[in-house]
Amino acid sequence: MNKDDKIVNKNKNSWGFFPQADLEFCESEGLFFGRIIRENRGQYLIASGDSIYDGEVSGAFRYKAICPADYPGVGDWVAFREITNPIIIEKVLTRKSSFSRKTAGIKTEEQIIAANVDYIFLVFAINGGRNFTASGLERYLIMAWDSGALPVVVLNKSDLCNEEERESALLTAEASTPGVDIKLVSAETGEGLDDLLVNIPPESTLALVGPSGVGKSSLINALSGKTLQKTHAQRETDLRGRHTTTHRELFRLETGHLLIDTPGMRELQLWGDSDSANNTFSDIAEIANNCKFSDCRHEGEPGCAVQKALAEGFLEYRRFENYLDLRRELDYLQRKKDEKSTGKDQKKWKDISKEIRRYYKEKNQ
Repeated sequence: MNKDDKIVNKNKNSWGFFPQADLEFCESEGLFFGRIIRENRGQYLIASGDSIYDGEVSGAFRYKAICPADYPGVGDWVAFREITNPIIIEKVLTRKSSFSRKTAGIKTEEQIIAANVDYIFLVFAINGGRNFTASGLERYLIMAWDSGALPVVVLNKSDLCNEEERESALLTAEASTPGVDIKLVSAETGEGLDDLLVNIPPESTLALVGPSGVGKSSLINALSGKTLQKTHAQRETDLRGRHTTTHRELFRLETGHLLIDTPGMRELQLWGDSDSANNTFSDIAEIANNCKFSDCRHEGEPGCAVQKALAEGFLEYRRFENYLDLRRELDYLQRKKDEKSTGKDQKKWKDISKEIRRYYKEKNQ
């Protein structure tokens, strides 16, 4: 690849839209750019123009990285100085959106599930089991709204349900996701698939997220018309998934749409701030505008409009309880993030102070 070919296809790239600001940065720095289309245990596949390369981050990158979210994720645009095997990634370019969760365990760190996504497809199986609940849907929706992408609820495996079960699933989703588009589909029979991408522009990036066994990989295969991903049936005993997909990967359809498949999530720990629940629970937020006190917690304060709506039956008690639980979780997460930030600042100034003392000590010797 010569210098004139270094910036491939300018902003129009077969793997999505490349931001103008990053284009100008790469041109000014003499850098190539590409998109992460697969990540597995720190090893990457990078698409640049019409070619695909292996990749890994540089030693300097590892040294500067502080947390898992600093590393490239599927969907990220990355910059590198030359074409090698493997490509050495020097920088993750600006993320316009990212679907994230808190890492497992006690550490308060962000894990990127999918980056630079335009639409988040929240996929659930409605054929029974524990893969689809109103509370679970609300948890996923908080993360989807917080990502910066537009959420779409996809209710899969409609072919395994009777009419009453299908109607019940739609009503549950509508009550839990005000203002969100809901699609009833079957990856097996093709029902609803023609309508799934009809209003989504080509070259848009979509991430499919949801529990194990809900049919994310089957949907990608059905939409592409090819067997791009392996699939397994749910366990018959409890209809739970089997973790068929073990890594994140971005696929390009003939329509031009880009789909990110993600492993099923047995646990989705929230990542956001105290206000992240407002979009998901917009109905409660609207009612809360009529509370007597602006800082009302809706847990017994006088003049609480939310408690009045509960008492009069205008607000579902289950939904309100889940709202409180998720808000408490977000508040706790925010406190832990603040504590971590304070600790980092204290360490930074402690290191600076040590350097200053060392400097004057050496100067006076």
